[in-house]
Amino acid sequence: MGFITSYENRVSAVEEMITTAYEVMAVPDENSAELDEEGRRLKDNLREVLAKSCSLRRKDFDGLIGKLLSDIEMRKREIEEERKQVNETLKEYLTEQKELTTSLKEQLVKFSQGKASEDECEALLADIKDKQENRGQQTLAMLRKFQLHLKFFQSEKEEINHKLQRLADRGELLKVEDLRQLESAKASEKRRAERKLRREDVERLLSHFRQHRDSAHL
Repeated sequence: MGFITSYENRVSAVEEMITTAYEVMAVPDENSAELDEEGRRLKDNLREVLAKSCSLRRKDFDGLIGKLLSDIEMRKREIEEERKQVNETLKEYLTEQKELTTSLKEQLVKFSQGKASEDECEALLADIKDKQENRGQQTLAMLRKFQLHLKFFQSEKEEINHKLQRLADRGELLKVEDLRQLESAKASEKRRAERKLRREDVERLLSHFRQHRDSAHL
């Protein structure tokens, strides 16, 4: 029954990667919280500076900064929704994994007791391979895609905080027009970032397909 041992080793490797990634996702994202807090501090600082140097009203400032941060806020909602979907899919996969593994072990016990033939074990294994291996690879690919999106989102937040910090560093020299110019530059930067993300997505998918192809030949 060496073919079962070989298959179990492959499935265990996929399950371990998914389980580890799931546990990592369950840990509170301290870095994200720190970036959010830094962003709030910088906005408060800019609001005070522009109120003093340019007599900019709070609601006018909030309107300008809202436009500047609109994409970030939208991405944050998208990330949280994607996180929920990923968590649900991972839980479903791990539950299915346990059920299929239990079925396989029960069949192996029957085989060892002479209550099931090798053909029956092979038939069950083929069914499990269809349900388990493909599902595992799809789940892992989905998880990797989400992790890439999360990494990109963190980079976006870091970049916007850096820009707000540069504005804050101007102190009394800061003008309302500086904030407007920053908002106008956002569109071109967004297009560059989206192109980069698409390239990374393609590269990651190609790498995943190559790994899957190589493992199929083992």
